[in-house]
Amino acid sequence: MTRFFPAVLSLLIIGGLVIAYFVISNDDGDGPDFVGDIAGGVEATDLLSPIAFLIPVMAFVIGASSIGADLKSGMVEQILTWEPRRLRFLAARCVAGFIGAALAAIFVSVVYVAGTFVLAAVTGTTSGTTGELWGNIAVAVVRSGAASGLFAIFGIGITVLVNSSVASIVGFVIYFFIIENLFQVFLPKISTFLPVTNTSAFAAGIDVQRIEGSAFDENVELIVSHGYLTAGVILAAYTIGSTIVSGVLFRQRDIA
Repeated sequence: MTRFFPAVLSLLIIGGLVIAYFVISNDDGDGPDFVGDIAGGVEATDLLSPIAFLIPVMAFVIGASSIGADLKSGMVEQILTWEPRRLRFLAARCVAGFIGAALAAIFVSVVYVAGTFVLAAVTGTTSGTTGELWGNIAVAVVRSGAASGLFAIFGIGITVLVNSSVASIVGFVIYFFIIENLFQVFLPKISTFLPVTNTSAFAAGIDVQRIEGSAFDENVELIVSHGYLTAGVILAAYTIGSTIVSGVLFRQRDIA
């Protein structure tokens, strides 16, 4: 699953670029402007926003699967019989999960950037691209990798807690598509501190916003809660918290 998931995701993104062309194109038939329409200016503030919501999903699956393979094969039961090796084993899985998820996110981000650039070059314009822009794009791509790596460790922690990769992935999918969205509608102030929201914001480099007023009101407003750097700190807190709790449980857990 971890071997083919990023590649399949990238292909889906590339296919979506064709659809994005028709959405971004102006009524007069002009194609997208890579700098103005796609990157969001020289600062590249909007570049990774369309794919940032995918980063937590990909990272969690990679993290959960990396420890889930050991759970399924019986490796964990063997490790649990040797107390001194427990935390070293968990630390090694966290490092491997971080690197794997970070590289996968960087790969997906590069594919997306390259695809949108080619799309703009063929159907629109890439005028205005500068060294500063590419530098900001590089920072954004690396930041998406860091967000993915941290969330993968969070996924490893959750998987260790429930002791099942299948249960953790299914539970996360339910949380991702249902629970966090319900929080955004009915408890918007709390939703700004939830893990997926802050991971996506940090990966994209955008502010975390919340709904002001009733979500069913036509006059609803979006209020900035905090910036992407604060979102990164919140993500790091989730990662550290899940690592500590799972580490304590993993160290004390019986073979049974």
